[in-house]
Amino acid sequence: MHILKTKYAFHALLWLLKPQLVMDVGSMDGSDSRRFRRLLRQAELVAFEADPDNYSCMMRDERNESSRIRIVNKLASGNGGSHSFYVQEDKARPKCNRGIGSALQRADSGGREVTVEAVRLDDFIESEYAQASRVALWVDVEGFAFEVLSGIARKTDRIFLIHVELETKQVWDGQKLEPEVIQLLAEKGYVPLARGLEEVQRDVIFLRQDWYEENRVKVEWLMAICKFAGPTLSRLLECRPR
Repeated sequence: MHILKTKYAFHALLWLLKPQLVMDVGSMDGSDSRRFRRLLRQAELVAFEADPDNYSCMMRDERNESSRIRIVNKLASGNGGSHSFYVQEDKARPKCNRGIGSALQRADSGGREVTVEAVRLDDFIESEYAQASRVALWVDVEGFAFEVLSGIARKTDRIFLIHVELETKQVWDGQKLEPEVIQLLAEKGYVPLARGLEEVQRDVIFLRQDWYEENRVKVEWLMAICKFAGPTLSRLLECRPR
């Protein structure tokens, strides 16, 4: 597995894949989706944000509207229905991390519990974007990744690229760790391609195995460039002619 800054590798793989739909799951503020818009002029962009406070801020941010980002106030999960979500109470503090709310309770801080609507991503794709044949996922859900990715089972033929934050040690009560997510995705036909530098909480990129085998030379070439010049490549891809 390549060890590098995965966000730049994901940008390069978006350029190679040219997905029709990118789903930013656990968006927080829409900033990643706005970057994806600069890379992908025509793709559908959907940002899921379960935290009601973050969702309200995103809806007021004109940059998200001008970037044509659809914002969905739902929790991506392995099941539909209602689900608890734990909102962090100190987000009014200037330096507070708005992105640490989760569907799981932290061992050191419970947060304020609210009830949110949950949806499986495969159900959402089927009902809202049935024509999208190439889909990419960016998943940052604070310990809830296993449950989110359990909800793609019926659309693995369309989901080619996944970038997901995982943990190697337990941070949230009852969470599944990196080896369990790797096993889950292996059973669904995905291979881990690259991971971040961190030891406890790090991002991992997965590719659908058949697509990786078909594009191995191009993928490995892009990973080599990203390892040494990821930010430069990302900026070049953003600025290419429209």
